[in-house]
Amino acid sequence: MPHARHLLVTGFGWHEGRPQLRVRADAGRGKTLDWTFPGALRVGVGERRCTGYREGRQPKPCPDAATATGKQCPACMARDTFRPCMICDGFACPRLVPSAREACLQTHHLYLASFGGPEVKVGTASDPRKTARLVDQGPLYAVRVARGPGPRIKQLEHVASTQTTAVEGARRSRKLALLRGGMRTEEAAERVLSVLSDVRAVAGADYDDLFQLPEVVRMPTLARETREAVRGEPELPVEEGARIEVRVVGAVGHTALVEEPAGRFLLDLGELVGRLVDPDPPASTPRSRVQLGLFG
Repeated sequence: MPHARHLLVTGFGWHEGRPQLRVRADAGRGKTLDWTFPGALRVGVGERRCTGYREGRQPKPCPDAATATGKQCPACMARDTFRPCMICDGFACPRLVPSAREACLQTHHLYLASFGGPEVKVGTASDPRKTARLVDQGPLYAVRVARGPGPRIKQLEHVASTQTTAVEGARRSRKLALLRGGMRTEEAAERVLSVLSDVRAVAGADYDDLFQLPEVVRMPTLARETREAVRGEPELPVEEGARIEVRVVGAVGHTALVEEPAGRFLLDLGELVGRLVDPDPPASTPRSRVQLGLFG
């Protein structure tokens, strides 16, 4: 059984130029707190637990404190009133509760982003999160290219991802790997703007009123400096039953650059989401495998 001191990591994001983990106290039953970096990170990694659900956009804890293989248990996926909007392509909008419907219809933005590989990601962001949505991901180069009501922007995203080389998804593991790639910003920009040309061509007159001049989204200073500092560091795995004891010295999106006596590593902070963590693990808790190998 988890101890009352255990925290449930429920989310990740950036605030005022720094990354932070959102945690819920009392093993997921208490109030929500923010854990901001750079700084020390010393936790024992526990089991996976459901992070809860949303009523409209209001997060709620899982009433069953259920274990989960992903971020949500099946019951909370069914309870989540905003989930249908998240998976909608804009052509046949589902029935939504009023607060979710209001959020759906507000102004949204279409963006194109490169993380340093050959692929270009297309995605959407609500107006209040038009910059934060991208900063949380940490692209090498990104532009906002269109704006309009949520359903039409979703439609445009679908057109772009099905009729051009743009992709909707980009796994965190892929973003972390590309961080070591060393692509120049100029090359990333060329790839993004080439895809933009294709998107405009296939979108046609139906969506022409949504497009705007490309607006470059500038990453926080910490993210830019960290990207320059990465030199092929290995990844530090997040493993149940292990102890992570590092100092976070930088971050790009969800990836933290961390230091400990054995050297520097890349740590996917997103891997902690949906896990119980012990903020005061016993000294006997074993370190992660990478650290054990380096110490042993």
